[in-house]
Amino acid sequence: MMTAIDHLVEQLALNGAAILPDALPRLAVEQLAAELDEVYRRQCDEVGGEALLRELGDADIARCPLAYHDAFLQLAQHPAITGVARRLLGEHVVLLMQNGIVNRPGEPHAQTRWHRDLNHQYWVSSAPFALSALVCLDDFTAENGATLFLPGSHLAAQFPPADTVDRSATTVTAAAGSIIFMNAMTFHRAGTNRSAGLRRAVNHVIGVPILAQAIDLPAALARRPPDDPWLAAYLGYRWNPAPDAREWRLRKRRERKPCHTSGAHISK
Repeated sequence: MMTAIDHLVEQLALNGAAILPDALPRLAVEQLAAELDEVYRRQCDEVGGEALLRELGDADIARCPLAYHDAFLQLAQHPAITGVARRLLGEHVVLLMQNGIVNRPGEPHAQTRWHRDLNHQYWVSSAPFALSALVCLDDFTAENGATLFLPGSHLAAQFPPADTVDRSATTVTAAAGSIIFMNAMTFHRAGTNRSAGLRRAVNHVIGVPILAQAIDLPAALARRPPDDPWLAAYLGYRWNPAPDAREWRLRKRRERKPCHTSGAHISK
């Protein structure tokens, strides 16, 4: 009997994208949306105001929110997110990045360009090596700029011709609390927000350990590794380069402990 994760992984293999509805309850979504707004305000203050972020083309992106509020650290451990990652990529995975995305009415956004979540990569592999998990904090609708993706584009190295894009671009509509999964090599973009409200989401990119984190999460968290060896590896404590030979050997000794494997499946 196929589980919910099996169905999601099957869709990811065929189309490069899949949706899990009702992954988070409404109250949790509302709290995360409020926290995301606060994290973004704090990050604007850190650089002296939002104007610099706009100059850098980085406005309306809250980078590494898990370093600012534990609610986002818990979100990164959601059993659907880690379950799909482990089923698709294997037990050895690392959280490469977590970003909050805010799409405002009528405002330009860097995410409206077609891109892969592993940017500037024009090659594909025989097996998936990275996954995106986009948690919807507002309803995704055609009016408010819901994500568009190109089905099957994770299987082709180059960006398709314009007429192919026009024919195949698919809008992903989803209710707040849903998780949109994509092969990280699937071409996608944000739509234009023509509504009167915000469209917010939190994206996670998870990959095999040959890929590097965008931000050093252990350094950003500035705390001891979790007791769970799998979680410590997922957050990067295992895979970051060792500073010297002694630490490399100490890590090897710690890795001899059996890896925790609970929470790898969900049913719905």
